[in-house]
Amino acid sequence: MSLAMLGALLFSAPQAQAQYRGPVSETAPLFALDTPTSYANTPFTPPVENMVSGWEQLVKKLNRKGVGIVIDYTSESAMALNAGHAGDAGYAHQIGVELDLDWSRLIGWRGFITHAVIVNRAGHNMAADLGERSLNGFQEIYGGGGNVGAHLVYIYGTQDLFRNRLQISLGKMPVNIDFANSPLFCTFMNKSNCGIPKSLTRTAAGYGTYPGSTWGTRLRYWPLHGIYMQTGLYGVNPYLNTNQYDRTGFRMGTELYTGVYIPTEIGLIPSFGKHNLVGHYKFGVAYDSSNYRDLFRDINGNAAAETGLPYGWTNGKTQIWLQGDQMLIRNGTGPLNGLYVLAGATKSQGKNSLYDWQVYAGIVDRGLIKGRPKDTFGIEWSETFASPDLVASQWIRYRKGLALPGSATYPQSHLMTFELTYSIHAFRGLSIQPDYQHIWRTNLQADKPQVDAVGLKIHAVL
Repeated sequence: MSLAMLGALLFSAPQAQAQYRGPVSETAPLFALDTPTSYANTPFTPPVENMVSGWEQLVKKLNRKGVGIVIDYTSESAMALNAGHAGDAGYAHQIGVELDLDWSRLIGWRGFITHAVIVNRAGHNMAADLGERSLNGFQEIYGGGGNVGAHLVYIYGTQDLFRNRLQISLGKMPVNIDFANSPLFCTFMNKSNCGIPKSLTRTAAGYGTYPGSTWGTRLRYWPLHGIYMQTGLYGVNPYLNTNQYDRTGFRMGTELYTGVYIPTEIGLIPSFGKHNLVGHYKFGVAYDSSNYRDLFRDINGNAAAETGLPYGWTNGKTQIWLQGDQMLIRNGTGPLNGLYVLAGATKSQGKNSLYDWQVYAGIVDRGLIKGRPKDTFGIEWSETFASPDLVASQWIRYRKGLALPGSATYPQSHLMTFELTYSIHAFRGLSIQPDYQHIWRTNLQADKPQVDAVGLKIHAVL
């Protein structure tokens, strides 16, 4: 049997309704994914539900002419219930504006589409009150420079070729809109997974994540229906979203780039049975060519915490990820309408990455209650492990009474998060989402108490 015949046999089920790019879910902030969730390349503009019917009709008219516009608002509020910080609270929001242009409708340039997003972010990060300086945060919308009036997230173009089997993307864009992502991650408020598993971006400056972006390109190829391969080349900017570089994202220079980031990913999107149960499975590996400080050894190869000499430099780092989700029960026609299980793991090079392993698992169910087809229920658990080299260095310094690297006050080990959330579809284009989170070992420190927190997320599309 030929490879083509085998592919046709395995992936001949009817395609899921395309929901490939746009808000990760009905409840997520403006966050356009290019990571495949269906058997198609990036469509023109995200299919969203608008609160204002008159505006929706205008947008549809503009869409027919090749202009796509999305405006949304997301707020996330959280309050600690215990751990000596009971009553501490934080509010953060994002206002996003997206502009998509279909140049085949505008000037006849077939297969070429451009995408741009600008956001406003403001608020307070409650995790900072608890001494949480790691990858975890109760409000995923806070970050990427914190309070900023207008931030350019990305501006890039996609070109489809060879009857859409090949797509080239080029421009200023985050890595995580394409690689190691899932349309289910931003069901949740906790920062450990929303956007991407944060151990990837917090251990490699090359893995630029929303709302930060660098100049780059991505190439995706579909050899068979339901199978894709993609690779990219991105600049590495360790100063993204900082005042030292450009918090607003409008600085276009490359003078602070330190290397290149090269991710490669293979994905499988099967669909099973008469109910079209969709799954997404992916394996990826990435290399960052930049120089990074060794977390244990000094310039002579000895323990820097013992000798007092500067930590040495290492060249390059490698990351891998393995992720999957599978719909088990279908509740509607779209690819997200049903009961999904998801799980995954990431690994970063331990000698120069603060976080070694991250593992996660969860359940997302959209349409759990028959009379509430657009409500979404989610449970997620995640655990992240500090680099063994970092931990060893911290213990030496701790016993000597020296300050610790990694923004720690006690030698770090691992962090666990648990989240329970339910998004209520309150009105057209409006969702209200109560949330509960439990954190073990805040900042990956064994001396930190467990924390319970409740939250509220509101998402509205104009």
